Amino acid sequence: MTEPIPPKIPDCGVEEDAESGLSDTKPRVTALLEVTENPTPTNSSGLIGISTATAKGQLLKHLDAGRTSILVPPHLDKRSPLARIMLSTTTVTIAMLLVNGAYLLAKGEPVQTRGIGSVVEATLLLLSIAFVLWMVMRESELEAFELDRRLRAVAGELRGWTSGGYADLRTPQLPTVTTYMALRDNVWRDVPTLLLVEGDVLALAYGEAAPCLVALRTGPGPNSGHAKYRLSREQRLMTATMSQWMAQLAPAFGCAAFESCAEHYWDPQNVGHNKMAGRVLFMVMETPLSHHLDQIALHHQRTDRSVLQNQICVVAQLLITRTLPITAIAALTANVIIYGVVNVGQISQRNMGIEVILGKTAYVIFPFACTVLWPVFWILARVFASASEVVLFDTLQRSKTEYEDMDDIDEFDVEALPPTKDIRVGMSAILGHMRWLWSSYDHRNLSRSSNLAETLGNITVICSIDKEGTIAESFCTPEQIVIPEEDDYAILDLAQQQQQQRQQQNQQGEGTGALFIIDEGWEQYLPSLRPLGLDCGLNTVAHSAGRGSRMGLTHRRYNGMRYHGKALPAQDTCLCQISECIGFTNNDLSNYSVLKEVDVFAPFHQATESQSNLGISGAASFTSAILRTEEGPGELQMLTDGNVELVLSTCLDYFDGTHIRPLDDRTMAMYYALYLNALQQDLQCLAFAYRPLSVDINSMDWPGWGTKEGLVEQSAKHSAGDAIAQRKTQGIYVDLWLELDVSLTETSDSDRASTRSIDALHKNHDEPLETDPSMVTSEIPHSDAVNDVLQSSNNHAVDGYDSGSGSSDSGGSAAEPNPLVDLPEHLSEAVRQMLLQSKDKFAHLSPASESDNSGDDDTDYSSATLNLFPTEQDFLRDAVTEQIFLGLATFSYEPKTDVCDFIEDLDVAGIRFVYFSRTKGRQSKAFAEELGLETDWNTCILLSSEADGTHDVGYVEDHDIKARLPRGIENIRPHLAEVDDIPLQISLFAECTPESTREMIKIFQENGDIACCIGSALKDSNTLTFAATDLAVGMEPIPHFNRVVYGYGQQHAGSTQASHLDTDALENATAAATACHRPAAIPGHDAANDGSISTSGALVTQYALGAALTCIPCPLFLQHDTSLYMLMQVISEARRLLSCVQQAAVLMALSCLALVIINLVSVLCLLPPALTGYMQLWLLWVVAPVLGATLMFVPHDESIMSTMPLKNHSHMSDLRRFAVYAVVRMLPPVAVTVVVYATALARLLPGVSNLRELSLAVGRRDWLLASSEEQWALLTAQTYAMVAFVFHLVCVSATVMHRTRTCIELVPFRNVVWTVGAALCLILTLAFAALLLAFGDAHADRVSWYTYVIAFAGPLLLLPLQDLCKLHDKKRWTRQQKLAKLEFKTKLGLHSPL
Repeated sequence: MTEPIPPKIPDCGVEEDAESGLSDTKPRVTALLEVTENPTPTNSSGLIGISTATAKGQLLKHLDAGRTSILVPPHLDKRSPLARIMLSTTTVTIAMLLVNGAYLLAKGEPVQTRGIGSVVEATLLLLSIAFVLWMVMRESELEAFELDRRLRAVAGELRGWTSGGYADLRTPQLPTVTTYMALRDNVWRDVPTLLLVEGDVLALAYGEAAPCLVALRTGPGPNSGHAKYRLSREQRLMTATMSQWMAQLAPAFGCAAFESCAEHYWDPQNVGHNKMAGRVLFMVMETPLSHHLDQIALHHQRTDRSVLQNQICVVAQLLITRTLPITAIAALTANVIIYGVVNVGQISQRNMGIEVILGKTAYVIFPFACTVLWPVFWILARVFASASEVVLFDTLQRSKTEYEDMDDIDEFDVEALPPTKDIRVGMSAILGHMRWLWSSYDHRNLSRSSNLAETLGNITVICSIDKEGTIAESFCTPEQIVIPEEDDYAILDLAQQQQQQRQQQNQQGEGTGALFIIDEGWEQYLPSLRPLGLDCGLNTVAHSAGRGSRMGLTHRRYNGMRYHGKALPAQDTCLCQISECIGFTNNDLSNYSVLKEVDVFAPFHQATESQSNLGISGAASFTSAILRTEEGPGELQMLTDGNVELVLSTCLDYFDGTHIRPLDDRTMAMYYALYLNALQQDLQCLAFAYRPLSVDINSMDWPGWGTKEGLVEQSAKHSAGDAIAQRKTQGIYVDLWLELDVSLTETSDSDRASTRSIDALHKNHDEPLETDPSMVTSEIPHSDAVNDVLQSSNNHAVDGYDSGSGSSDSGGSAAEPNPLVDLPEHLSEAVRQMLLQSKDKFAHLSPASESDNSGDDDTDYSSATLNLFPTEQDFLRDAVTEQIFLGLATFSYEPKTDVCDFIEDLDVAGIRFVYFSRTKGRQSKAFAEELGLETDWNTCILLSSEADGTHDVGYVEDHDIKARLPRGIENIRPHLAEVDDIPLQISLFAECTPESTREMIKIFQENGDIACCIGSALKDSNTLTFAATDLAVGMEPIPHFNRVVYGYGQQHAGSTQASHLDTDALENATAAATACHRPAAIPGHDAANDGSISTSGALVTQYALGAALTCIPCPLFLQHDTSLYMLMQVISEARRLLSCVQQAAVLMALSCLALVIINLVSVLCLLPPALTGYMQLWLLWVVAPVLGATLMFVPHDESIMSTMPLKNHSHMSDLRRFAVYAVVRMLPPVAVTVVVYATALARLLPGVSNLRELSLAVGRRDWLLASSEEQWALLTAQTYAMVAFVFHLVCVSATVMHRTRTCIELVPFRNVVWTVGAALCLILTLAFAALLLAFGDAHADRVSWYTYVIAFAGPLLLLPLQDLCKLHDKKRWTRQQKLAKLEFKTKLGLHSPL
């Protein structure tokens, strides 16, 4: 027995890894997350399979070999044409400055400070080139090796994985969870596909797909996989394939008949693993991880440039390829003319050619050279935005508060903003993570290679490639109950109770059921519901941790079916909620003793073939629980639920609440049609049956049947269901695996004949339905009337119809079954009666035996009859036949909380939600309707090809053929080119494979969409789809698989005893493990700012490692219980940050353009440059970046999530209009700066009396011989111009905080960071100006007063002009938004021709 869990975290112990020699210090938490079966006993003939250490060594070897081939091309390419032009421009400018500076220093008398300035400026530019190249190379390396570092981190986690790191969550058999039963350390484990290695032994169930190349195990050795009998990747193990192999293998073993062969190495029972009976053993012939990494290296590409990056590239290309040449040519031409006309005419000024032609031209194009450092600012902005997104994402995921609408939001407003969490992210956390990102490989979020912030802010399509566990709950929930009536049926709808109602019921002691029947007057069907409810309550025991636990673990069924084969997901869902909503309580269920649980599989039955034809993989199966009643030791009851066809094939009668009636072909067809209709509506269906068994218990020699000895009394701590689970784990009754074949519906030998004769059948029809007394006295609403019906045996007759019985009003709510439906042959009444008509076990009894049993006429299985069954399995194989049908229950996958609202709010945000369904069109539409997607005509495209015979024939409904929809992924592109764009507006794609899904996502990207993909983290086929999307989000498909409580003290592999933990101990263990848990490299990564991956303080589970390998391309990972609204809030923040970066880029581009125009105007006016090189460096490397950085803190715009995002094509299509805006908006700063410079220079320069004489006076001077006074006059005027420009640049920055909102609508001072940054820029500029003029005679007192007026009164003209440009731009932007919303929300089908 496992020791109880102490409330505190236990001390850490050290476990030695035998292979690697590594020791990991980990907390030893001695509990399992759920009540689980013990490991299967070891094989007495020797071990098979491999050890965890061996598997770990192979995985590490493949990881090390595969990670070197996964490199991501960087976004910053120093060899791009644009980068080469920028570097060439800067290099030419440096050369011109060096020549000019050297010439001034050599020829100037006295020393010309301009020459020193030119040399210093050239040196700074040269250093900036070296720094930028280093930064770009460093950033490129950090981006290229992000995936490599992620794989290194996963390898680090893998090294800490030991044999004690297997978490037994009883993985549900879901399409979104690809785990396999593998034998590790001679214990059967749930192992994800990517953790399987060559040499593993797998137990595949019928209908299960092979994870890789596997071979049938035909020998005892480790390399016993047969080279001929193999399954390739994704190939399913079918009964036809196995039958063919068996026919070929029988002669190889020297057996006349295969069943007589003793050495079945592929049979788990023959190698000592009875728990896995029913499966087939295979040897893994290759390591899936190797192929997985090769495919990632082949398909993973660099994420395309984001919308913002493309916009910046367009603007940069305009500035460098058009503005730069025009400006340079204009400046050079003007300077050549000036030198030839003005200077050459004077002999003393002929030596000024170098300064006039090269120097002045260099200072005109100098702002373009300064942009060489701007990639550093871009990197800083990206790192800050990524850090903000990651910190917000982690904070939201850790937060336990609910998403709520703002107070002023009308919940009925379709355009209302989505709910958010009221949380605040500390700037210290952002800066801390930013500091780590600046110098480290971001293996946790891949922020560089995925363009995390830019991609989040520009998402136009969110694709869901999975259903179960991602956008829907992991387990299906009961939807309806179908109960038989006389020649009819009644349908009762079920609904989930609200959390508040459940809490009130718990406080009032009214039960804990989460379901209730919504039909009025449903109590009239209690006679029919009671046996079905008892079946649900006793045959589907849930785990103790799941029932009312504070942990919130999934409420799941406890049985052994998952060990024997592939069952329906509905068979893994606990049905006790149905029992509770009918009215059964724990006290009612505690009166029953479960003797046996029989797990029945029929892989070779016709029901399995029929199920496969309906698209359901796996063998048909059902579970039967045999109960002991209080009527006597031999009076038993059998309750059954499972596959509808298989259960119906074992039933001869049905119970309508008052009578047991024969199940004829008409009635059978009615229920079979209901079953088919449920499958078409994407529902799962279970059938329920019942059989009373009268057995001579004293004649049964099999264990567990004789007496109640050993039954454990029910613990006061646990509910009745928990007591049953406890008895299961303590071995009080054992799961029995039973295989049915076609002998159920065909004539067979006497050992498999039916128990009862035709006469016995008619005799039992005249008897009442056997019920236990506790069933009669259960406290259920209206139980008195029900008890009268159940206890009245006179009313139970086959032909005695009750004239008062009628069909339910709710029966008409379901689709009426087709009376002409073709009933399968094995369900026909003639075939079901065949065994009774052809065989009679009593005919084999001698007359003496018949006389001896004459007193046992009422006993179904007398001692003589039992002697006909050699084994217990033979007896049970007969006992599960001739049951009484009780009804059906349908199940559906409910969308997760907030998913439907999330999809609706995505529509407001201009983001299309696309669901890729693997099921057929009808089923996909049924679930899409639950999500709130369009399900009318022309709303679903089938991605399967018509040549593929495994799918629907196509659009067969009348309303499906009204539009020319393409069929098959190969026809999507031709349809877009020749017909219309409907495939880009569709939100539902059906019959999707991973390959077709990836191709469709690529089509989205080709047409400008930014695609985000959400999928399961435990489905290995999702990895390539994740790699193909712009942004991938992995999600836990099952709850708590990464928050593990480990069975560190679990029993030895040879032990047959299991432990049962009480709820309190289990919760304490979970709290302890959660407190010290540091999960794998990707899922639920460490929240520390250093980004380190560490296994100290936690054990690594196979689920976390499998998720880490599946989510290699995923920047983000969502826990199972995380609301998708978190993505909405992260996208909202990303949009804000991108808008801020965009406006900051606009500000810097305007600054650069303004400086170019200022110096160009100065040249044209025969004046020296208005701003020196180091002043321009100050403006473009300090002031403009600081002001741009302050724009990152603009308050959140409430309307940002109602704005249509731009697609990633046709960037800056209206570039001419934006160029006009730029010129107009920067005209006042340029004019003011030039006027201030000219007026100040006119007052300060000796020999100039007024402004009109300035140009000629300056142009005729020999500046190589400029005196100290003249040099200081020029520097002072330039300093005045610099201060005036900074002041106006601050005013411009106040107007670019938002693209369309004016300064009145968005007061700049609301941005506190901008207020501080603007003041800091002004103060630092004044200090810089004072420093420049501190060592000379500036004569500032000579500057005229109107110069100051012009310098500081400019905003009076600047601000209105800026707002006028905004208003004009707002009209165009509003019109564009309306057109985009109109196109986005156009009803589908209006574009398609009929």
